[in-house]
Amino acid sequence: MSTKTESTARICGAPSLAAALPGLVTALVLSLATPVEAAGNANMSEFLSMPLEDLMQIEITSVSKKTQRLSDAAAAVFVITQEDIRRSGVTSIPEALRMAPGVQVARIDANKWAVSIRGLNGRFANKLLVLMDGRSLYSPLFAGVYWEVQDTPLEDIDRIEVIRGPGAALWGANAVNGVINIITKSAEATQGGMLSAGGGTESRDFVTARYGFGFGKDAHLRFFVKHQDTASQVFGDGTTSHDAWQMTRTGFRMDAQPNSSDSLTVSGDYYDGNAEERYTLYHVPTLQAPTFISEPNANSQMRGGNLLGRWQRTLSDTSNLSLQFYYDHSERNMIILGERQDTVDFDLQHRFTLWERQDIIWGLGFRYSNDALAQTATISFNPPTRGTELYSAFVHDEVKLVPDRLSLIVGSRFEHNSYTGFELQPNGRLLWTPAPNHTFWGAVSRAVRTPARGDSDIVYRYLVDPTPPLPVRYQIDGNKSFKSETLTAYELGYRTEPLPHVALDVALFYNDYQKLRVLKVEPFQYEPSAQAPTDIVQPLSLANLMHGHTYGAELGAEWAPIIWWRLHATYSYLVSKMYLENPSIDDINKRDAEGGSPQHQFTVRSGLDLGKGLEFDLWLRGSDKLSYIDRTTIPGYLTLDARLAWRPIPKLELSVVGQNLLHDHKQEFNPEFINTFPTAVQRSVYGKATWKF
Repeated sequence: MSTKTESTARICGAPSLAAALPGLVTALVLSLATPVEAAGNANMSEFLSMPLEDLMQIEITSVSKKTQRLSDAAAAVFVITQEDIRRSGVTSIPEALRMAPGVQVARIDANKWAVSIRGLNGRFANKLLVLMDGRSLYSPLFAGVYWEVQDTPLEDIDRIEVIRGPGAALWGANAVNGVINIITKSAEATQGGMLSAGGGTESRDFVTARYGFGFGKDAHLRFFVKHQDTASQVFGDGTTSHDAWQMTRTGFRMDAQPNSSDSLTVSGDYYDGNAEERYTLYHVPTLQAPTFISEPNANSQMRGGNLLGRWQRTLSDTSNLSLQFYYDHSERNMIILGERQDTVDFDLQHRFTLWERQDIIWGLGFRYSNDALAQTATISFNPPTRGTELYSAFVHDEVKLVPDRLSLIVGSRFEHNSYTGFELQPNGRLLWTPAPNHTFWGAVSRAVRTPARGDSDIVYRYLVDPTPPLPVRYQIDGNKSFKSETLTAYELGYRTEPLPHVALDVALFYNDYQKLRVLKVEPFQYEPSAQAPTDIVQPLSLANLMHGHTYGAELGAEWAPIIWWRLHATYSYLVSKMYLENPSIDDINKRDAEGGSPQHQFTVRSGLDLGKGLEFDLWLRGSDKLSYIDRTTIPGYLTLDARLAWRPIPKLELSVVGQNLLHDHKQEFNPEFINTFPTAVQRSVYGKATWKF
């Protein structure tokens, strides 16, 4: 729900493509320079020397909740590997997600991100399920993700599996437009010590220390601590903004296998940090506060922790059982709201084979969330404390109609939540492999985005119009009868390896949305008080009064022309059309839904091994304009990242990374709902040293 004001449109647009060409040409010339002795380098990157056909055999787990090859997945899936993360030079998980086609990633300010898949983007994007080792990262307050607190050490991430399209039949509500599963390395894979540290113009300083060791019989443990300090960005006029942030995180992971049938994982972490923010706040004028608007600088405190346990048992070659539990606690103190959340989640899953041609997975789940929300003059909730329950069950059946050629996948998720009661989320998929190097798939799915606290219980006093004769306060009210937003999705996909050194992945989709959230104008109210005896209120209630559709195409390609050079490219095309239903006249949120994601975006990554322990990586990215409303349109941009790394000895890596090199600064997004100031992403550089011992 957008509440944009003119103060959010302060930042200049990105330079034109023509202005960026000199730097781009220079970068491409460098990338094509032939490295002497590279082909014979004994320390060549393992990833670059891996055949593309082996990359297609990477095992994933998020598409069907079982281990399977990437080439066998009947979904639009993209895997960001640890080597991708290392060689890209990214410093955060949202930055890494830019590598995947169909994912919209935009930075709002130094500590806020907007991330979505296939449109409907925003800081509070609520149609994307994000997991960390199977633990949901979404906030029950608004069903989105606070990306600034998802800063697990990048060195500990094994891979990020990005599924575009609904995953609700397996993962449940909010897995509407996609699922992002961040999977960390096992403790066994991180034995010994690691120290990584550096700093630069934006990432002022950062350090990660990790140590892993074995104990007992087939048991391993690791501990880590991470601290980062990020500088403020700038406004469009070049003045420094108030959005610096710092975060410290510590945690552990233990993996044990007491016998050949059982395995146990226990992990947890704790974080504590603060983020600087600048708000636009509106007030009804009083004798004590005669002005109706203020723009205070504020510091938001955030802390929390989690504990996860997972037990898995192998019952036979074709059957296994797993039980998972996690507890999550978070606190957030802002000038507009204080928030405390506690969540407990249980999940049981069983997989077995029936009659050799059917692979069946079923499971049960329960989640309980409880919050306590501190009320302010800007935002309050009714009631201020609430507990919610979610009961779920799912079944997933993969039938081999023709072994190794044609498979039918059907299943559904059944859920009961505290807001709308029972929800059904079925899906059907077909996978056809006519030849070993060609795979076709299609899917029809239904998914829902169930209400959150913000939909049902919020009172948000977001704007005051001081126009005479009396000021009017605009207020967004939650709707106790708010219904689930629904999606019916149609998808087609094709994967192929037409040549030994070329891999292609194409996906097409059409999404039909119903009951989307917009604002509805209610009758004026008169609410006098001792502080504001002339307080006239214009309520705007949340309502399911918009429908629409999106459609598009996504392309991923890899090419390894020679053993020491690999190229990755992605392209995404997206069209969004939304339609209001009477009596809503909320054109702002309609336009945000249509124009808040770029129609075109692309990436090209080049990885070169130059020999003698040298690596050179380039990452060119382009994004189309964002067309909210005329006065807040954000121009498209073209930018480039570059990384140069050297390994003087096998266990020591020194690197320097330049980011956003084609711009002095550029705006990428406008915040919705909460009136914080957007800032510009600056050109930056940092150095880093990583030592393993």
